[in-house]
Amino acid sequence: MFWRKKTTPQKTKRLTQKEIMSHIEQLSSGESVEYRLPAVYSGQVAVVEFNTEHPWRGRKYGLSLQASVDSQLKEEKEPVLESDEAKEIAAWLTKRKVKLLNLAGE
Repeated sequence: MFWRKKTTPQKTKRLTQKEIMSHIEQLSSGESVEYRLPAVYSGQVAVVEFNTEHPWRGRKYGLSLQASVDSQLKEEKEPVLESDEAKEIAAWLTKRKVKLLNLAGE
């Protein structure tokens, strides 16, 4: 009937750069955080990993993209960015309006 209120779909809250930075900075050796990229970027998954060889070789954090088919991640990772600063990776992710997919340890 005409007197019922229309329900509007709930919008998901966009992650801020500070929230993403806190997720990244909480990583310890061998852990990772996954973020879903929008459909514009073909719905890929951005994976931020803590480099286990950091003090001796490479940067502290690594960002790579993985394709997902039917919510299953493919094996191949495409490296995108490596950095010692969580801020650089958080800025890259914030610019692309990602959604949190999976925290390390969950």
